[in-house]
Amino acid sequence: MTGKWWTLVGACFGLFLLMLDSTVVSLALPQIRGDVGASAEQLQWVMNSYLLTISVLVVTAGRLGDMFGRRRLFLIGMLGFGIGSIVSGFAGDPDTLILGRILQGAGAAPMLALSLALVVNVFPEAEVPKALGIWAAVSSSALAVGPLVGGILVEIDWRVIFFLNLPIVALGMLIVARAAPESTDPGAGHKIDWSGLAALSLGLTLVVLALVQSEAWSGPLVIALALVGLASLVAFWMIEHRVRAPIVEFDLFRNGPYFGASAAAFCLVGAFWAVIYFQPQYLQDVRGHSPIACGLMVLPITAPMVFVSPFSGRLIAKFGPRALMTFGMVVGTAGLIVLTQIGSDTSYGVLLIGYLLFGIALGLVYAPMSTAAMAAMPGEKVGIASGVLSMLRVLAGAVALAGTGAIFHALLGSGHSFAGSLAGATWLPVGLVALGAVLTWGFVRGPAEEGPDPAVAGRPSPSQLHHHRHHRRFHL
Repeated sequence: MTGKWWTLVGACFGLFLLMLDSTVVSLALPQIRGDVGASAEQLQWVMNSYLLTISVLVVTAGRLGDMFGRRRLFLIGMLGFGIGSIVSGFAGDPDTLILGRILQGAGAAPMLALSLALVVNVFPEAEVPKALGIWAAVSSSALAVGPLVGGILVEIDWRVIFFLNLPIVALGMLIVARAAPESTDPGAGHKIDWSGLAALSLGLTLVVLALVQSEAWSGPLVIALALVGLASLVAFWMIEHRVRAPIVEFDLFRNGPYFGASAAAFCLVGAFWAVIYFQPQYLQDVRGHSPIACGLMVLPITAPMVFVSPFSGRLIAKFGPRALMTFGMVVGTAGLIVLTQIGSDTSYGVLLIGYLLFGIALGLVYAPMSTAAMAAMPGEKVGIASGVLSMLRVLAGAVALAGTGAIFHALLGSGHSFAGSLAGATWLPVGLVALGAVLTWGFVRGPAEEGPDPAVAGRPSPSQLHHHRHHRRFHL
């Protein structure tokens, strides 16, 4: 096997870790809570700290790779992910576990940002689609089998889900170090938006902290944190309009199709993280199912991606991204509405309908979302647009999970049961995905609706779009 194919294998090792983590940790949360004595708020930080770290660092990590070497940053990321896995696996208290998750997130950011770049760099243009097909198949497969693998590992010991990362990290680093050539972007410059990074980190952390701790801390403190966080985000917006190399180019969102696709990504992925966080706890803590049974039961949320994605190209060609995405968002909304009706004795047949509808929505929305977003961008903006889209997907999880958790704990504190609190809190994801459906229909346009031919309009060429169509598979 030649160096380019070994590079693909090494990049897929990193991708496999990220996709697997997105489901297996959720299945382990009930066992983690009992073993390390985590409060409800600390348990939520096990997920939120990971998501927040990735969302803050992913665009900057990609830029650092362009500047100082993509292979170098990818290897540093894998090492950081491995160190975070060790800290998490040996954690004896919630704070240490959260620290481990932050380290994992810091390592995951360059892995997510640069995995595809390593692959595209070594393949000739004619072979890129085939390589990306394999790369994307790994993404879908890891996500689909994650619940089952997680259930089996948690039955052994929840710490195994972190220790299993270590041989994968070691082998992946060895392959990438030996096979992948180093590459940079000579036009990337050497400017990093440190002030924007600081403002974004502070703002997001404080806003999410206020939401997660809203029931545990006093009202005035929570309000103060939220206000300072919002002020920091306003400062971030102002900074980004003044620096030469911003983390986020807000002018991107003036492009209607890109805005609509970004809204769909934010709303649907945010809802996914809320569902995948709470439903395994409901199935294990309320319904008394084992981790393996729970993993099998939530498979309908992730498995449809594997079956729907191969047909996405034909569906887009037949119906267009706007109609397909809007239909998918409506189906997702319907699935979530079903989940608002759960109680302590709801049959799995009802849950299956909700899970399956939501899973089908994930499969339907991702490919047209990428097509609509990237085809609408001028060629020179494809890189930053792709990075911002990746950032929004992960950020959506942190924000939606924090908001849903705040409602859940408020209802639980007012005397509602776990099932009743979860049913009530699920209305936030319902509203989020419904809003996404409206924005999708209002802003997304297919090629026929966009006007000029892409070549004339300065949009990315088919080969450039190939580099970014990895968004058709679910990432985190």
